[in-house]
Amino acid sequence: MLHSVRVAAATVASTVIAAAGLVFGAAGSAHATGHGEGFYGVWASGVNVRAGGGEQCYLYPSAANCPTVQTTVSSPAQVWVYCQQEGAQSVGGNPYWVWVLTASGHRGYMASYYTDNATDWIDNVPLC
Repeated sequence: MLHSVRVAAATVASTVIAAAGLVFGAAGSAHATGHGEGFYGVWASGVNVRAGGGEQCYLYPSAANCPTVQTTVSSPAQVWVYCQQEGAQSVGGNPYWVWVLTASGHRGYMASYYTDNATDWIDNVPLC
């Protein structure tokens, strides 16, 4: 019985570790060309990942509407991009903001301008 419990626990632990590797591993920028949700590199230093501000933040992301800085990310970090939204503020001429998950587990909006993508809009990433 004890052996069965240990085997089950080891199986669960290895599954969790494998899943974490898929999410945060060094598998490379699978979507660096801008084709769907996934990992995207960050090309700048000290990029804010923002939240807070309630509905205004969710519908119209900007520094003013999303006043809480959850964390910052810097190159060569990658973030998982879930969706994108046209914001109330353009950054570097790019009007879009992306909802991301960082390697540290923080979620929030980041200006799309700072992602490694050739265009402002990331193809096949849905609206938030």
